[in-house]
Amino acid sequence: MTETTLIRRPSGEPAPELTDYRVVHRAMTVDLHRLATAAAELVEHPHPARMAALRHYLRAVSSEIASHHRVEDEHVWPFLAAVAGAHTALSALTDDHDQLDPLLHRAAVLAARREATPELVMVLREVSDLLVRHIATEERDVFPLITAFVRVGDYQRLQRHFQADLSMSLMPFLLPWTFRHASEQERAVLLAHAGWPARVLLRIFEPRFLAREELLFR
Repeated sequence: MTETTLIRRPSGEPAPELTDYRVVHRAMTVDLHRLATAAAELVEHPHPARMAALRHYLRAVSSEIASHHRVEDEHVWPFLAAVAGAHTALSALTDDHDQLDPLLHRAAVLAARREATPELVMVLREVSDLLVRHIATEERDVFPLITAFVRVGDYQRLQRHFQADLSMSLMPFLLPWTFRHASEQERAVLLAHAGWPARVLLRIFEPRFLAREELLFR
């Protein structure tokens, strides 16, 4: 970080737009709950193609969650501590990250089996519950810090860290997955920020994503 990036947002400057952050949070919480529900159904009614879709979906969402937490721990939290100082108390959020990562790894190991098991359902429900609590706390405590102290340009630099950390091989999933959980108004904001390449890629990737989603979640 340079000295410039450590300047607090002056009161007269506009606050960052957090639509992208909110939509990704919603996608995580909604889909971990849906994955746990689908796994429970697959315990009762095994279905190889649907299980394969769950495995793929879980792998992609878990990768995004791990990446998201890594960037928060390495870039967002240190930056907020620097500009907001005594206003920040982020250790509990980092502790949540440390709990979630091994749970997601365990879920991936269980999902690699031929059929869903009650343990997979239990682990996914635990992840879902923890993630809901974690994100509620984060949006309550961290989002006000961003809007109060972070300049638009610095927020955009933080967002580029999120983008740079993404797995390019998962973009055919992650791009339509994010837009899937956006309202029409949020979708317009995301597209305006992303530009025409996102529009083109979304048209290419979205049909296959929606077909897999339909198979998995009925």
